[in-house]
Amino acid sequence: MGPDTPPGLTLTHIVDRRAALKQARHPELSRVAWTASIADVLASDADVVVEAMGGVDPAAAWIEAALAAGKSVVTANKQVIAREGARLLRLAERQGRQLRFEAAVGGAMPIVRAIADGLAGDRITKIVAILNGTTNAVLSRIESRGCSLDEALTDARARGLAEADPSADLDGDDACAKLAILCALAFGIRVDPSQIPARSCAGLGAGQFAEARRSGETIRQIAAAEFDYARATLIASVGPERVPLSSIFARAVGPENAAIITGEHAGDTGIFGVGAGGDATSVAILSDLAAIARDRSAILPAPHLTSNFTLQRQPSDLLLQPSEAVC
Repeated sequence: MGPDTPPGLTLTHIVDRRAALKQARHPELSRVAWTASIADVLASDADVVVEAMGGVDPAAAWIEAALAAGKSVVTANKQVIAREGARLLRLAERQGRQLRFEAAVGGAMPIVRAIADGLAGDRITKIVAILNGTTNAVLSRIESRGCSLDEALTDARARGLAEADPSADLDGDDACAKLAILCALAFGIRVDPSQIPARSCAGLGAGQFAEARRSGETIRQIAAAEFDYARATLIASVGPERVPLSSIFARAVGPENAAIITGEHAGDTGIFGVGAGGDATSVAILSDLAAIARDRSAILPAPHLTSNFTLQRQPSDLLLQPSEAVC
């Protein structure tokens, strides 16, 4: 790979539907096998596969095939992990391989590892977070420049932070998938992302931000979830919320993400980092590759998730209390 490649790893194959064209553009990778077929990688002696194509189909099938072929997998695919993650993690455990997905949630903000490892000794009760860097870049641009949403989107696209169609980001679909993954990690429950109530940010403009500022607040897309273990009840939602200007969420600007994770014993833990863009995604992927390289024989126990809970549909402002929003 390059100077930032984790030690003990060598790039051997690149799969791309335009492999011939891409290969011609990258003469520095002349020793790498370029191919348009995943079958070539599955048949090779490569022992780790990185999937960064997005979407469920065919990504889920490719990840499954790689694990079945005895290869560990690193993925940035939040839709696959949200919908098929538990099944694929069980397959990885049976195969004695690893499936890592830090890049699927939060980009360079290491929230997956924070919940799965760093806070594993606590019982997490609540997560309040900004999980979509594209939307945050758009909203913070409107806030700082007083521009329209379309103008903010144009700027985000120019910086490589937004797709041509940003609806999945602005409408909350992306954040719902990420929140579903965090609910599995934190609460041990299987949540269908499509069932999480979501409100769009697409109708926001400079006027709403000016009004919020007069009250000492601004607006961010907040993904929030709280689990009541005694009642087996989840309150979850994604949508635009007014947050205090003194909060960790207001201080997240551009493609930055932020989260407050609440545990029964440790209380609030804050985490912050860049959540969108190729560089942030690459950092998370390389971190997972480094973890595999350090211990290729490690077996990650698959989660035991339950669907035996009630999803309570309430506005997320019930979750975003001032004491938790300010950090």
